Amino acid sequence: MPNTYYSATDDYVVGLRWFDRGAYEKAAQYWDPLVEKGDCDAEYRVGLLYFIGKSKPQDNAKSIALWRKAANGNQQRAQWAMGDLYYQNNAAIFHRCAQCGIDKDLVQAYVWYRLFEKSAKYKNEKEYAKQILAEITSEMNSEQIKQGDDLVAKWVPMPKDCGARNLW
Repeated sequence: MPNTYYSATDDYVVGLRWFDRGAYEKAAQYWDPLVEKGDCDAEYRVGLLYFIGKSKPQDNAKSIALWRKAANGNQQRAQWAMGDLYYQNNAAIFHRCAQCGIDKDLVQAYVWYRLFEKSAKYKNEKEYAKQILAEITSEMNSEQIKQGDDLVAKWVPMPKDCGARNLW
């Protein structure tokens, strides 16, 4: 799926249009079957529905499980979310997760942010990655950065590189 362009009739895209209108139940109707098929973009979005408690009960465990699966498949926004969850800093968008069962871990946060930086497609994503990586590296020592760089170098998408859609 990497670097594939999708039409406006793609179920994921239709779900996005419903999500953008605040019709979360309708969005979920399009995304849930895609999650069953291992669609990384849908996994990220349904995880978001669980995280914010819209059309799904608010459930951090389900959200994180979906985000982790999508992030491991190279979905950039899920990688961003995982970085935020491990960073647990107010600058991070997804920092609200004191009861998520994830302890602050600068190395893990750094790894997810670096992977996100590599896969970011849009200007706002690239800018966020640059800003957050500058912030987190200022809190890390050289050994932590080396450890993170080694993990990034060895990382491979699992179970496959499902990538994320290019919508434009």
